[in-house]
Amino acid sequence: MKRKFLMSLMLFSALAMFGSTIYAATFLNYGYPSSTIPIRTYNYASAWQGPMDASLTNWNNAGAKVQFVKTNNSPNTITAGNFNNTAYGVNYASVSGNQVVNFRIELNASTITADASNLSNFIQSVFVHELGHSVWLGDNPTTNSPSIMSYTRNRNSMTKPQTFDINNVRSRY
Repeated sequence: MKRKFLMSLMLFSALAMFGSTIYAATFLNYGYPSSTIPIRTYNYASAWQGPMDASLTNWNNAGAKVQFVKTNNSPNTITAGNFNNTAYGVNYASVSGNQVVNFRIELNASTITADASNLSNFIQSVFVHELGHSVWLGDNPTTNSPSIMSYTRNRNSMTKPQTFDINNVRSRY
């Protein structure tokens, strides 16, 4: 099986129709092959654990037809720590063809805490965004609709996938 580690996201645009309006949705060339996505169990201080767990619930209860499930033996890992980059979070995916084999999400505590006025919400916004990459969603879609994938979203208040995101994920699963 040919595996390729992606350090940057490969994006392509697709048109998706929702209601009577056409939006340009940005999808990745890959996504998790199943609508049930295992994540290795993580354990952090309550200031991080609660918002991180809420992020999984935000996706699981969104109606997007995907479920993130914590399990001890998953190859998909989440790490919150201080990293030497300016990103709030990064999702590194190992792919084969158009399927994610596994992914590693890093939440950058130093950049998040520096810019957050509401730490819990900011953590959720970043983590929900990074989880979106594992279910085909690309960065910064061209739309006037609110999107958790938007660079300009308010990370201190937007903590859940939005209708635009949910509809795009539903179109993939």
